[in-house]
Amino acid sequence: MPTAISVAINPQWYLTIRLHLTTQFRKRRHPAKKMGNIRAAMSPFLAFISRFRLSLLTATGTALCYLLFYSANAWLFEHMEFTQGIAWVYLPAGIRLICTLLFAEAGVLGILFGSLLTANIYGLFPHDPVTTAGYAIISALAPYLAYRFTLEEMDLRRSLANLTSARLLTCVLLYALSNPVLQLIWFVFRGVSYHFWSGLIVMSIGDLMGSLIVVYIIKLLLSFFPKPQH
Repeated sequence: MPTAISVAINPQWYLTIRLHLTTQFRKRRHPAKKMGNIRAAMSPFLAFISRFRLSLLTATGTALCYLLFYSANAWLFEHMEFTQGIAWVYLPAGIRLICTLLFAEAGVLGILFGSLLTANIYGLFPHDPVTTAGYAIISALAPYLAYRFTLEEMDLRRSLANLTSARLLTCVLLYALSNPVLQLIWFVFRGVSYHFWSGLIVMSIGDLMGSLIVVYIIKLLLSFFPKPQH
């Protein structure tokens, strides 16, 4: 066992002890380095999980919002229905369009779930899951087609930073025409409705009115918030 005197006389003991302590210190640091490497390797997966959770929450919120507006529309405008599912004012049309513009694919997924949910709760197509599924898919697809058109043909940014009144109105009109055409073709094909032309007129007006009402409600709500300072 070395003493202080022997260490002082023979510096080799000092170098051995120092080397030993340095090695132990590096060994203790090695697990932390491993953990850092593991975290770095898992960071893309963790980012994917975070985006997935956000998309799932967005889709769930959209579905609940759609159900709320569908219920409000049924309560307010039930007396204005042309046939089941076709009304002169249709507020869920505005939610479909706005949520698609705001949340893109996550909004589409929420609309799909919301349409399936409302169709089952309100018994739109009882004992006909195929018609229900087609109705829900078209309900989600039509506003997305209008959204994609404005992205690609009118240079709309995904952030909506350059969403002008003209682009928004074009999107509303495209949706108000495409959704009724697709829905009524599906209804006629499934034998649910045979009033194609009259249904097309009423559904187009209902989707247009519902979209404009929802857009202006949101615009009114936004007016209460302070505008960002440039």
